[in-house]
Amino acid sequence: MAEQKSKKGLLGRFMDILSGKPEEDNETTTNPTPSSFAPQESEPTDLSFVKKFTSSGGKFLYCEDEGEAYNYIRLIMEESGLHKVYCKDANLISILRKAGVEVQDQLANCDSFCSDCEYLVSFNGGIMISANQLQGKKLDELPDTFITIGKTSQITDNLRSALAGIRIKYQNNLPSQITTIKGPKKVEEIEENDLGKICNKEIYLLLLEDQL
Repeated sequence: MAEQKSKKGLLGRFMDILSGKPEEDNETTTNPTPSSFAPQESEPTDLSFVKKFTSSGGKFLYCEDEGEAYNYIRLIMEESGLHKVYCKDANLISILRKAGVEVQDQLANCDSFCSDCEYLVSFNGGIMISANQLQGKKLDELPDTFITIGKTSQITDNLRSALAGIRIKYQNNLPSQITTIKGPKKVEEIEENDLGKICNKEIYLLLLEDQL
């Protein structure tokens, strides 16, 4: 049973604290209070990302598995009054349909957009996307609500490491329209080129724990 408790990891326990859920163990009460003279520990990359993403207005939902993602997607649709999702990713379409959501591959009449991402950048809390997610569309052509489904393994320290990962992943076929988006009206440019774009959208991020 102890192994099952530890599987959630630091990010899961952090999200329990944010949501008001009780701790699963008494680690916080048994560990001694650190000395004021002890060296300050650096904040884990995943927690830094969550804090910066939510502080910019993004809406974050942590999912231990796809089952939790189905429930959160239903809640997003119900609470936001959404009806049809524009999505062209086969894997995400499967998740959306299992959540009971109507999916369309044409923009007409869709009130939300669902995609994966390239990376989740810790230093600025941004979601890195590219033409692979935008499917040739411009940000302002897409619905006002974004639902991004990412994985914990996609969290990276900074833009440089994210871009290096993209170069390795795609090699000689680099995607265009590489942009990082955060909460409403907050965007970071990636390099000196004009790659940043204003994204006045409501952004949800469902972060799935990678399954071992």
